[in-house]
Amino acid sequence: MKKKCIIITFVTFVVLAALTFLLPQEIPLHYGVSGSGSVANKYFILLFTPVPAFLYWAIVKKYKN
Repeated sequence: MKKKCIIITFVTFVVLAALTFLLPQEIPLHYGVSGSGSVANKYFILLFTPVPAFLYWAIVKKYKN
C-alpha cells in the first residue's frame, strides 16, 4: 500500500507540474469582505503536492498500532 501511495503522489506531482505551464503567473488564494484578495505564485501549488500523502500515512500509522 505504501508503494501505491508513493506512485499516486508522484503522478499527481507530474500532472500539476505539467499544468503549471497553463496557469497565469499569480493565482488568487482568497478574497476578503472588502473585495481585496491575496495571490500566490503558480509554483506554490507544487510545494503542497505531498501533503495529502503525508496526512494519509500519519493516519494509517496511528490506527494501525
